[in-house]
Amino acid sequence: MMTRVLMVGAALGLAACATNGAMRSMDDPSVQKLFTMPTPQYYANLTLANQVAQSCPRYSYDAALDQMLNEARNEAGRGSLAAISQRGAIEVETDVAARSFAAKHGVDVSFDDLCAAGDAEVLEGSGLSALLIPVDPA
Repeated sequence: MMTRVLMVGAALGLAACATNGAMRSMDDPSVQKLFTMPTPQYYANLTLANQVAQSCPRYSYDAALDQMLNEARNEAGRGSLAAISQRGAIEVETDVAARSFAAKHGVDVSFDDLCAAGDAEVLEGSGLSALLIPVDPA
């Protein structure tokens, strides 16, 4: 039990550090896109946003927004609690979304630099882009 509490505390601490105060408001159109997505599509977008952030030094993943959205979606019955029963659908949707993202941006999601794809998503204002925080190069 103590280990679980420490892990949750560490995750919250990392989430606070990762955002540098850049978390978007729930009123932001790209955040609303994420909030209203069906559960499998929502989790596919989280996975892709995380992959973009890991691949591209210009972006970091907004873990605080991820947590805030999960809490709001749980209240609406579409968060992590609902995802438990939809694991299969989430896996399928994540695979489909990754293939679609790869085709749309001409990248291999597993191996390529995803900076240009991240930039395109941000310009588009996609739901995925809500989770990408531009990193100051300084």
